Amino acid sequence: MSGRVLYLVGTAAPPVRQLPELAGVARSAGWAVCPVLSEASAERLDPAELESAAGRPPRIFPRKPGEPDPFPAADAVLVAPLSFNTLNLWAIGVNNTAVLGVLNELLCAEVPIVAATCAKPALRRHSAYAAHHAQLAAAGVRFLPQDDIAHRDPDGTTTFDLNALVAALPT
Repeated sequence: MSGRVLYLVGTAAPPVRQLPELAGVARSAGWAVCPVLSEASAERLDPAELESAAGRPPRIFPRKPGEPDPFPAADAVLVAPLSFNTLNLWAIGVNNTAVLGVLNELLCAEVPIVAATCAKPALRRHSAYAAHHAQLAAAGVRFLPQDDIAHRDPDGTTTFDLNALVAALPT
């Protein structure tokens, strides 16, 4: 694996279906992509397609005791999409999935983390969302404004501007 190492984390929100394409955009920008999926997000896309695009299989389940980490150390993390549910669980330190384990560990390791939330406007007004968003931002997570990077397609599906996501990564 060559290049800077990007952990590409996807949770269960509609733009997760774009992860194979996003992995390709990141690889074209010089990143070695290590995908991590929540179990729910793995059901919303084809993990084999993501593996083909990323060049390595996605991590979906937590490691077993004594199992080596399948990925090299991360230089950066892109969480896209970050769902309402995962944002709140991450902020309170829940660590019971591969996604939350990776996010909690790398937040504490001070690896640069860029997050692109995908939550309905009503959920963004929830008091837990605002408080936990602020808590994670204070801990060093760089949140991209959802209204700047997400677009609602004519069929109502939300998609991300993939080039904007990759451009937001540290250089």
